[in-house]
Amino acid sequence: MQIRKKTDIDTILDNFSSIAEWDAQGKKLYFIFPDRKRGGQWTLMYYTGDRFSIHGLGENYMDEAEYFFEDRLSLVSFLWDNRSAFNSAVRQAIPDKLAT
Repeated sequence: MQIRKKTDIDTILDNFSSIAEWDAQGKKLYFIFPDRKRGGQWTLMYYTGDRFSIHGLGENYMDEAEYFFEDRLSLVSFLWDNRSAFNSAVRQAIPDKLAT
């Protein structure tokens, strides 16, 4: 699952559980990928009710709280802007045959 065009993002979001890990304590799915602009990492999280959020963490920074996307278009825009880092993390997280 790679982001090559914006429509790929909808497929990824609809099948998020295939790449994400489960956090039993937080009751959410999450996927971590590099935050190349700030030199840390993003955690993309999914909660039931089709709610997605992000949180950034790095050596010299930590976002105070999760940012919840108000709409799917904002989430798609965020992932499109960070597609290179996201794609790299997906390739490392799942076997090569699934990363196509």
